[in-house]
Amino acid sequence: MNFQAPPFIFPEGLKSYIVIPKTSRFWFLRGILNNCFFCALVLPVLFIAGATAVCLAQAQTPPVRKPAHKADSVSIGQAEAELQIRLKAAQEARRSGDPTAVAQANKRLVALGLREMGQLRLLEGAYPQATDLYRRSLDFEDVPDTHADLAIVAMQANRLDEAVNESEATLAADKDNVRANIVLGRALMNKQQFAKAAEALSRAVQIEPSVETFYSLGISLLATKTPEGKQRATGVFQQMMEFAGDSGSLHVLFGRAYRDDGDMTAAIRELERAIQLDPRTPHAHYFLGLARLSLNEWKATPEAKAEIAKEAEYFPRDFLANYMMGFLAAAERDYEVSNRYLKIATDVGPQWPEPWLYMGLNAYAQSDMKRAEEYFRKAIVLTGKDEARSNYQIRRAYVDLARILTSSGRIEEAETYVAKARELQNKTMEQSQQNVAAVAAADGALSTAAIVPINPQSESQIDPLLGPSGDPFARVDASAIARANLTKEQRAAADAQENRLRSVLALSFNDLATSEAVRGEYLAALGHYQEAERWDPKIPGLAKNLGLSAFRVNNYPESIRGFSRALEESPTETSVRAMLGMAYFGSDKYAEAAKTFSPLGQRGMQDATVGYAWANALAHAGELKKAGEVLAEFEKGDRSNDALLLVGQLWVQIGDYGRAVSTLHRVSRSDPNLPKAHYFAGQADIRWEHWAEAAGEFQVELALVPSDTEAKYNLGFVYLQQSKTDEAAALFQQMVAAHPDHANAQYQMGKILMDRGNLKDAVEHLEIATRLSPQSDYMHYQLQAAYRKEARISDADRELEIYKDLKAKQRDRAGVPSQQSP
Repeated sequence: MNFQAPPFIFPEGLKSYIVIPKTSRFWFLRGILNNCFFCALVLPVLFIAGATAVCLAQAQTPPVRKPAHKADSVSIGQAEAELQIRLKAAQEARRSGDPTAVAQANKRLVALGLREMGQLRLLEGAYPQATDLYRRSLDFEDVPDTHADLAIVAMQANRLDEAVNESEATLAADKDNVRANIVLGRALMNKQQFAKAAEALSRAVQIEPSVETFYSLGISLLATKTPEGKQRATGVFQQMMEFAGDSGSLHVLFGRAYRDDGDMTAAIRELERAIQLDPRTPHAHYFLGLARLSLNEWKATPEAKAEIAKEAEYFPRDFLANYMMGFLAAAERDYEVSNRYLKIATDVGPQWPEPWLYMGLNAYAQSDMKRAEEYFRKAIVLTGKDEARSNYQIRRAYVDLARILTSSGRIEEAETYVAKARELQNKTMEQSQQNVAAVAAADGALSTAAIVPINPQSESQIDPLLGPSGDPFARVDASAIARANLTKEQRAAADAQENRLRSVLALSFNDLATSEAVRGEYLAALGHYQEAERWDPKIPGLAKNLGLSAFRVNNYPESIRGFSRALEESPTETSVRAMLGMAYFGSDKYAEAAKTFSPLGQRGMQDATVGYAWANALAHAGELKKAGEVLAEFEKGDRSNDALLLVGQLWVQIGDYGRAVSTLHRVSRSDPNLPKAHYFAGQADIRWEHWAEAAGEFQVELALVPSDTEAKYNLGFVYLQQSKTDEAAALFQQMVAAHPDHANAQYQMGKILMDRGNLKDAVEHLEIATRLSPQSDYMHYQLQAAYRKEARISDADRELEIYKDLKAKQRDRAGVPSQQSP
């Protein structure tokens, strides 16, 4: 079904809009759709069915989607089904023809679409975008799971307080929300509030057990540093084995937990158990070697080296094992072996600076200065701003690079590196052996390798607060996506999902906006058409409807933008051209309006709305002859008295005073009691210098509307032209008594009194006039003359300077040289 725009109602009537000529414009703008055959507009509800959600592999921690436990929650698998349900509901609402039902169904569809788009942005690491999308989703549907989504993105962006707040908001409405409990627990862990973290994680494992949640609970309990916490952690680890089955990988996790807690004996026990269950358990030999190194104050022992070598043997492309073997061999000056392992590490993880640093140190020790310089510069670039990593060990690159530069005569550059080395040295709080410990065990990015595939790019390369992009409508750029480390298959799935969601969101916002426009809610409709456009600007009819909604709320610049794009899409569509011209007219862009109207030809001139606006635009643009031609054609039609009243005013503006008087008398004959017909006829007679006729028109107008101050003022002005000074003075005296803020009446009264020699009263009226209308140069000129007659020379000179300044500005605006006489 199509929604037809309802007829525009002009509730106040015309009379309140024609007091002065300029207001005629607003009547036509408000009534544009009443009679304009160009401007009939159908607002179609457009919808494309069949968009579905794509299940993406989740590589994030905490899990972005978990199975739902409430009706409003949406898991990955359920998202597709829920999207189809909401699509179907939107289609059924559309078929019903009920705008309210259409709005409700599409709001729910938009809410889910925004959430799913937020999910994509979270996977891509675009945290500001994800946050904006989730928050916008809440505007349409406030459900606990969306707050959980916000908590997750805040956690990913390391905004811990926000993660806690959003998690608690979720749990206030849904205490059994697993994701919220998990995020709350992990955020509290990062805030070192381990006891509270354990409470949240305990709730999560009771509702939905998982290895990840059990493990987080276990390390939280260990981190409380209490006997009870350690005992409970042991029980949690036992539950993990009962839940997932005993395996070497689980014991590696337990070993890491105990190692991080400082209990190396327990850590070694668990790692040995992992190897006993499966000698090829990933990272078991590696972490066992690290544990034994730590017990020997980080001095390499044959047993420790053997474990790490075994890891490299089982997993030849393991970054951690190769890096550590290269590091240990370098410490023993076995550079050939060291470089062999470090080369593999750089191949696996080329963005990690540490292997490049130690390859540089090896080359320097072997007096291969060319390679040493190359590797040191590489390490410095990759370190970037993360100079504190591994206890500022990058300072070693600066030190040796400075020596290389000095020895090769590059003294000035060397001094820069020396200064940097000193700066980093001052920041170093530990000695070399402690640095080794930091690299091998304390670096958080390295230690995660036991449970997830290694990401060769350090997270420090991405600003965790800003993310790759901040525009929720924009696609994430390729360089940012590369940092998200998605597989080729995941990227393809994400692209397909994004395209589908963009289509769903654009069409849903379009349908929502259309339902609002049909109900007359044009401001809301405009906002939603704009959102639809930003998701997909190619929806048929969108630009036209956006322009119309903007026009309805007097947002003419946006209306021009919308109609201009619509005209580009359909250059021959006369209704769009007519509305674009009206939008230009509403923006006082008269030349553009006239140019836009021109191709409409005679039919446009005869149109009840366009014809007048076209003639008016031409008159404002100074094309008076053409304006007269268009207006004459327009007047031939069967026009109402209200319309003819406007036509008469425009004839005055064009300068055809005889035509103006004729048209206005025609109105007066048709309706003798219509206000303003005689007033504007009097205006035409004033410009025509038909003083007697003008006086008669204003007298009739005042007989109809005695309170019309403008008619009374103009009658006084005509009396002055007829040398009827006493009659004029009487009228102006009445006006300033009843309307003391009427600047021109005060001015005329002052002039009359000055001519009569009553300087004191004249000055008083002229001072009031200049205060009320400070930009009127002639008032300042008259006031200076009055001051001069009173011998107030300084005051007279001041007013004269104001007058000259105002006249000069007028000449500048008109392009007249300022040195000419006024």
